[in-house]
Amino acid sequence: MKFISFLVFFFSTAALADHHGHNAGKMSFVSNGQFEITKIKSGDISFTAAGLKGLTNVGTSTYESIPTGTVLSFSCAASSLDKDGQSTLYALCSVKDKDGNEFSMENNRVGIIGQGGPGESVLRGVSGKYANLMGTCKYVPTYMMNDGVFVSVAFDCDMKH
Repeated sequence: MKFISFLVFFFSTAALADHHGHNAGKMSFVSNGQFEITKIKSGDISFTAAGLKGLTNVGTSTYESIPTGTVLSFSCAASSLDKDGQSTLYALCSVKDKDGNEFSMENNRVGIIGQGGPGESVLRGVSGKYANLMGTCKYVPTYMMNDGVFVSVAFDCDMKH
């Protein structure tokens, strides 16, 4: 019975993500920031919580509300759990333009903070001109450990109406 419930949730989530199904363009951007990290390790379990702030530069965009060259600020809370040989990462970010228009970005991937690997994101409008924003992205982080943990993340997104 639990397996059936999971399948219903999975298909419902996919259907909800696609309910804004009209293509509104594509967008690619790079986000750069520095993590403030707290890590707890107990035996073979490790949990990392992190804050991340930085800037995003939109390299190319056919999405009307966020043209090529747009600069955005972001603030994220992230966590990763390494347990029983499995590692997962989740981050929720608030992304704003210079006028305060906001959208959220949820990032998920297999892996932990500080180790690269591809992931997926969901963008959702929050306020202002981004209120109806919806998109899905693929992303790849590159980490640099040098007097702190820095990250540069390349995103490629499909935007919806």
